[in-house]
Amino acid sequence: MADTYRLQPGEGVPEGVRRIAHAQIDLARDELSGRGEADIGKAVHEARKAFKRVRALLRLARDELGDEVYRRENAVFRDAGRRLSGVRDAAVLVETLDDLQQRYGDELPGDAFAGLRDALATEARAAHDNIEDDQSSIDSVVAALDAVGAHVASWPLTEGHADSAILAPGFKRIYRRGRRALRAARDETTTENLHELRKRAKDLWHAAQVLRPAAPKKLKRLARRAHDLSDVVGNDHDLAVLLEAARQRPHALATGECELLTSIVRRRRAVLQRTALERGRKVYKRKPRRVAALTSGLSRR
Repeated sequence: MADTYRLQPGEGVPEGVRRIAHAQIDLARDELSGRGEADIGKAVHEARKAFKRVRALLRLARDELGDEVYRRENAVFRDAGRRLSGVRDAAVLVETLDDLQQRYGDELPGDAFAGLRDALATEARAAHDNIEDDQSSIDSVVAALDAVGAHVASWPLTEGHADSAILAPGFKRIYRRGRRALRAARDETTTENLHELRKRAKDLWHAAQVLRPAAPKKLKRLARRAHDLSDVVGNDHDLAVLLEAARQRPHALATGECELLTSIVRRRRAVLQRTALERGRKVYKRKPRRVAALTSGLSRR
């Protein structure tokens, strides 16, 4: 996937953007049609990751595409991801609780949160079975992918450009939005602000992947740092969602477990949030115009 999700030397930027979009649409379609992962949960997860990569590509090329096309296509992939979110969201709750139990196992009773885990696992299995049995949901998403795939060729990209610098405005905007999200998270470290930082870091990671051949070493490093940041903030968000899920299921918790879970989640989140802000400073330490300048020169390689 890494080689297909990037522009290539000697390739026109419009051709490259269309090729990358088609590759991600085909990947998602194959997964959902059963030609990728055998398990529907894994297939949905891979498809949703492809949707996020396409949305980042759209943001990168927004100035070329125009606002109308950008908003239309972005809405398709956003809505497709939402229609399939239930099965992955339910699985993440179980994975997050398991990780927390393993991390703090020495401090917890052997049967800590057993009732909560059973409840979450049951819900995860039900979500998995529901999406597996509801072929109409999969079919509607595949139909939407077919529709958008059919008009990728007509995206209004300026033909004849080989220099990836035409994507500089989009890259600059992505980076600038991430800097603003980092400032907001530093000023007020709320779950909402951190989640916004996660989304912006993911966009930067994917955009840097697309543009990597323009400045291989620098953009590889930037992509890696943005990915690491998105992972840390993502783990923090998963813990926030887990704690909220536990509070909504008091029947699944033994006496004192809600307070215990709250305590260890807060401790873990404090560590993750400090790490996220430290990594964020490294990712967003440069001025947006300097980062945008990295897009120049692909045509000369």
